[in-house]
Amino acid sequence: MRNNGFAKGIIIGSMIGASVGMVMNSDAMSNRSKKRMRKRSMDLMRKSGTIIGDVISLLR
Repeated sequence: MRNNGFAKGIIIGSMIGASVGMVMNSDAMSNRSKKRMRKRSMDLMRKSGTIIGDVISLLR
């Protein structure tokens, strides 16, 4: 189970890193792409927040 969580963390981390790299190079992105990226990142943060909350409640 730990290996699965580690792999998931690596994948999510690389996605966030790629997103930050694309945002830093804003010349290559249109406004529509920026809005879409922002929406996806907010969804990702919301989902990860609920997962972290569930894990904390399990540990209590």
